[in-house]
Amino acid sequence: MDRNITHYTVPIGSDLWIAMNLGLIAFFIIIFGASYKANQRRLNIIRYSLGSFLAADYVYSQIHALMNGTWDASISLPLQLCSFSQLLAIALCFTKKQWVYEFLIFWSAGAIHAFLTPEISEGYSVYNATTYTIGHGGIIVTAFFATFKLHLTPRPLSWWKVFLYTQLVLPIIGSINYFLGANYMYLAQRPDANNPFIIGEWPWYIVSLEAVIIVHFYAFYWIHQRVVQVRYNLTPAT
Repeated sequence: MDRNITHYTVPIGSDLWIAMNLGLIAFFIIIFGASYKANQRRLNIIRYSLGSFLAADYVYSQIHALMNGTWDASISLPLQLCSFSQLLAIALCFTKKQWVYEFLIFWSAGAIHAFLTPEISEGYSVYNATTYTIGHGGIIVTAFFATFKLHLTPRPLSWWKVFLYTQLVLPIIGSINYFLGANYMYLAQRPDANNPFIIGEWPWYIVSLEAVIIVHFYAFYWIHQRVVQVRYNLTPAT
């Protein structure tokens, strides 16, 4: 059984691939342009607006699927890692909780690959490509906005703790996949996208991904720590 039968893999370098990545860049420019030299009041307006925008995108995507008869429990539940991350991005915009922030910045590694080697679970359409770009772009933008503008900082060993907590999620999602015939978090079948980090077939690619995830989590810890340093250097002394 092909559990990726509805998936559409965007060819790397295609017009759609370029448009999606330009959309991510535009997302960064809009949010960080609006927050340039912003005071606290304006930063609050931006984060609430960002959270509301991402929430509206998620809710409407569910309504859109229901109205078009394409909603399916095997692909439409928020059980992909990036679906979890979009919900975390929304929660972070409204709460600024430290633990939400740390899960988001490390899980956002998946969203980076979602732009490098895009695979749209719901299949190709202009709408699906657009909401895919908004959802995944929002994850990345929110993570860096929180570090740079909301003055949140990843704690030492947070990357390792989030990795361990992520392991608790895997058997739960795996069980759901079994009962629904789904492929959430790509635990039942490897992605169709040609990602160099996907090595081997099931279940060996999952084993290799665990090592890749640890490296990615630490890399994102390092990146956000560097962003913190830049933020510190740019913050005027009081």
